[in-house]
Amino acid sequence: MNEVEMNEVDRARAPRVAIVTGGARGIGAAIAERLVADGMRVASLDILQPERPRAGIADVPCDLGDPAAVAGAVDRVRDELGQALVVVHCAAYQVIAPFEQLDALEWQRTFRINVDGAFHLVQAALPDLRAAGWGRIVMITSSSQFTPPPQMTHYVASKGALTGMVRALATELGPLGITVNAVAPGLTATEHALVDVPEAHFAAVRSRQAIPRTGLPDDIAAVVSFAVSDDIGFMTGQTLLVDGGEGRI
Repeated sequence: MNEVEMNEVDRARAPRVAIVTGGARGIGAAIAERLVADGMRVASLDILQPERPRAGIADVPCDLGDPAAVAGAVDRVRDELGQALVVVHCAAYQVIAPFEQLDALEWQRTFRINVDGAFHLVQAALPDLRAAGWGRIVMITSSSQFTPPPQMTHYVASKGALTGMVRALATELGPLGITVNAVAPGLTATEHALVDVPEAHFAAVRSRQAIPRTGLPDDIAAVVSFAVSDDIGFMTGQTLLVDGGEGRI
């Protein structure tokens, strides 16, 4: 075996590198931890930082709404961990407000983080996926686009935009060996939701689910684990709804 062939073997054996946005807490943190357990080297891109270092996760400060910051963060991941061939966009901004009272700046910020952040991230990471001829892209969307709650039109619209992006990118990137899928959580018991969502609402959602318990971040992370694996190589452009059967689509 010559030196070039040996280098190819080493690359094939090396742990895959994954980028997870919004990985400091909540569903993003659970995804990052699950991918580490799956044997990946993980970088969390988040404007927030965890309270303490986490084994196997490189925490990279990043404002997802800033194209230069995203490009710089992806470059840093490449330099420190290697080419990231798994990209998971989980970072999201969410406020609850009636549509007629919604501030235009809140609408813009919702799209800047939820949608523009995905655009900047994929553009920055795509050259490495293209060069490898393999990649997994996952967008964390929301079950709310199927069963929209009141006072969240801006958030639902942003998640719908991500779903459209997933479908179009799947068409464009499929010939390159790159799959693009969405994972849509239902109401999940994250730190944020447990503070902001009344227990009565959790109970109402449970009553509509086929599986009558509240979803956990690990439930979402398990599906993301599948969505970035080799096993999903013939599935792309799809939305995997993880809501305990509330939507049943």
